[in-house]
Amino acid sequence: MSSFVKREGSAEENCLQVYLPEARYECPICYCWLNEPILTKCGHRFCRKCITYWLNEKNSICPLDNEPLDIDSDIFPDNCTRREISQIKKPCPNWERGCADQLSPTEIDSHQQQCRFAMSSQSQACPFARVRCKFVAPNEITLNEHLATDCQRHLQLLLESHTGSGDRYRLWDPPDKNIAPEMSTNDLVRSMYERIVILEQELHILTIKLSKQDTQLAKVHKEIDPRYSAGVLLWKMDDFSSKVDTMLGNSNCMFYSGEAYTSPHGYKFCARINVSPRTKEFIGLHVHLMQSENDYHLEWPFKGRIKITLLNVRNPERSQHDTIMSKPEILAFHRPSQEISPRGFGFLEFAKIKDILTKFMDSDNVVVIKIEMNIV
Repeated sequence: MSSFVKREGSAEENCLQVYLPEARYECPICYCWLNEPILTKCGHRFCRKCITYWLNEKNSICPLDNEPLDIDSDIFPDNCTRREISQIKKPCPNWERGCADQLSPTEIDSHQQQCRFAMSSQSQACPFARVRCKFVAPNEITLNEHLATDCQRHLQLLLESHTGSGDRYRLWDPPDKNIAPEMSTNDLVRSMYERIVILEQELHILTIKLSKQDTQLAKVHKEIDPRYSAGVLLWKMDDFSSKVDTMLGNSNCMFYSGEAYTSPHGYKFCARINVSPRTKEFIGLHVHLMQSENDYHLEWPFKGRIKITLLNVRNPERSQHDTIMSKPEILAFHRPSQEISPRGFGFLEFAKIKDILTKFMDSDNVVVIKIEMNIV
């Protein structure tokens, strides 16, 4: 696999905060994203800090297979994996609060310390301090709770600050609408302040509710299981023209889709695109079988039909359709020996780049490829 790889999920997955590392990028010692990846002579990857501490303080053997390791001669910088991780971009944890930055997993912690949208953990005075509210919150969460529950108190303070007397109007009620007597200036101002404060508090409460609903919706999206995709992989590629420029600038660059299953207990697969090695005018597309928990009971090599559709979202009748039938002699259909089978099946010249950009890419710079894999 190329050292310049970006794994990309579905449109639903792309909007989620998923910060758990993929299995191939997880340090077996700290279970976090590999930081300054190190490759041992026995083929295992660790964070530099983790494996250095292990070999110096614990034992001079590999934590996974007990292979003897010399810290000076048996561990090497894994620049390939480091570049792969740097290409993975995830939204800032403060995206719901307005931060639009996309960061690699190893950049998120340092970004959090200076993100201007981060929730403050410092003491904060109530915004109504100007009208003598003395509440000081230890953090932003407590402050939001105070604003949501102390509406009446804030209203009374506003009235007192404007009229100069709180006792006089503490039990004031608006006049009967049917009588509609003339109101004094002070009464009108007090009524206006009351309505404004109440509306502000209601707006704040609604904002909190919407934030909770967004969190719940994100959780639902996160729980979408590719095992129930029924053999259909819908690959939505955002910012496609930028991806093309990247691949044209680096012939080794390729992009991978998210994963899908033919059935909950069936074959697992994904797709890959890259510039054709024959000519830079074409995009190549290949489907790769992937290792899964189902492989031990499935029949190998895979026998089935793969239908690939380059969707024309503006005019579906002009979509490009291609069908591939499996062949047992092709190694791409045999049981994968790696997480993603290094051998794919598809087209070296799937479609002209010019045609994709002019005929199949929508106004939002998105290209959609649909792959259906059915067992025969």
